[in-house]
Amino acid sequence: MHIKVKLFGTLRRLSRPETPGFWQGEVPAGTRIVDLLEMLGAGKYEANAAAINGQSCALDAEIPDGAEVIIVTPMGGG
Repeated sequence: MHIKVKLFGTLRRLSRPETPGFWQGEVPAGTRIVDLLEMLGAGKYEANAAAINGQSCALDAEIPDGAEVIIVTPMGGG
């Protein structure tokens, strides 16, 4: 199935050079956001929020075919 992903924070390094901050490609049916992060090479705790097609979701949510996914990293301050 084909998906599009918008990557924020340190996850931007996982995007393709020709499309900074974005990744799109084929993933197996049943892929969850945590599976996608692993496929892309992200650390287990590198993301803390996600949305599928504009709706907030848990990181263990299954991604439907044709979805637009947003993944956000934790933010620090002080």
